[in-house]
Amino acid sequence: MKLLFLMIVFLTGFIGAAQTDKQSNTPVQILYGERTPEERRQGPVISGVLNSKVLNELAPTYPQKAKDQKVQGRVEVQFLVNEDGEVIFANPLSGPEELWAEAVKTSVSARFKPTTLSGKPVKITGRIILDFKDGQVVVPKRIEF
Repeated sequence: MKLLFLMIVFLTGFIGAAQTDKQSNTPVQILYGERTPEERRQGPVISGVLNSKVLNELAPTYPQKAKDQKVQGRVEVQFLVNEDGEVIFANPLSGPEELWAEAVKTSVSARFKPTTLSGKPVKITGRIILDFKDGQVVVPKRIEF
């Protein structure tokens, strides 16, 4: 019994010593790989909620199926804006799943003023929030949490 205990202690110590000190990759490292400080400065720039920065008038519609089921809620969508101010990728973060498709569709139709960093156009990431309630969709300009 003592021999089995000693073998377990030895093996766990050996396995622990064999592990490296290397940290796991962050999501940014997974997406963009290892980058130099100069490459990191080129974007994307991470922003917060950009409801008030949308240039065009968003016209989201309430999905009929969600209306029939009386689904309501606040949907938050994260997106990536290219150097021209167009949304090129959108992903729902939270809210009722029945409302995600319309929220993503609305987010992709949003347009923003092109962002520059040190005089060079850059991509930005941000979020937009849509409130689906009582059969209507509201894009709040001032976000209250």
